[in-house]
Amino acid sequence: MSFDLAFWCQKSVPTAEEAAQIYDQLADGLSGVVEASSAVEDFHKAVISVFPDLAEENMDESPWTSPLYVTSECVIATISWSRAGEVSSVLLDLASRYRLTTYDPQEQVVYGITGEASSGCEVRTAVGAPVPRHAALDGGS
Repeated sequence: MSFDLAFWCQKSVPTAEEAAQIYDQLADGLSGVVEASSAVEDFHKAVISVFPDLAEENMDESPWTSPLYVTSECVIATISWSRAGEVSSVLLDLASRYRLTTYDPQEQVVYGITGEASSGCEVRTAVGAPVPRHAALDGGS
């Protein structure tokens, strides 16, 4: 069982319904769904510097249930359920640093950007989340 998160660059906060449609299209391998962004590539590099991508030699200690899905538009991570709190916390912090929209398809929660986006993605906020993301993933602790 995995806990999935998707990351992409978007200049306005999508609704949960819009994010679900974007996620489905990205997961189906469609291109042109959102803007390609160097922030996505930079985010991917940062992620694998902390948690190397799944490979035969690291299968036992990797947090991933499958290799990261990476395009110029998105990164989709399938995280081992037992490590979801630990890994998603790091990924959300990195996504914030690179100003990416994050979508949690399990809870249908969007972490997006707000404000005027002049160059790339801006400050992030949660949309539709009844509790802070870290608290929700960590069981409220």
